[in-house]
Amino acid sequence: MTYDLVALVDGRPSSDDVLAGLAAAGEEMGVRAVSGGAVIQLCGEDHLPLVSIELPLLIQVPGEVERMLGTSVGTVQTPAWWVEIRATARDGAREVAEQYANTLINRLGGKVWTSAGVETPRNETPQSASEGTD
Repeated sequence: MTYDLVALVDGRPSSDDVLAGLAAAGEEMGVRAVSGGAVIQLCGEDHLPLVSIELPLLIQVPGEVERMLGTSVGTVQTPAWWVEIRATARDGAREVAEQYANTLINRLGGKVWTSAGVETPRNETPQSASEGTD
């Protein structure tokens, strides 16, 4: 089963931001583009994918993020950039995905939704990702 993350980024990720995320995830990782360049995969030493990162999508419609992820994500100001990150079940993949997402958020602002829950600032309480969804 995959571990899914969505980095809801306040600013448009630049090439420098993407490269910083890739480097933070692990400079020893192999990198390859698939799906005509729409997806970047970070691969282990065995050349098998650990993490897949989709191209950022601009979300402009107020309430659209909450509609797609549920109310547990809280209010997301639009416009926001949606960066979908998927970790395989392999050892270390989840940590690589989280490091990439957190690097984007630290550089550009925003928050990270995960299939395990919403990562929030220290002064807030994380909520279940399924809370408030039907």
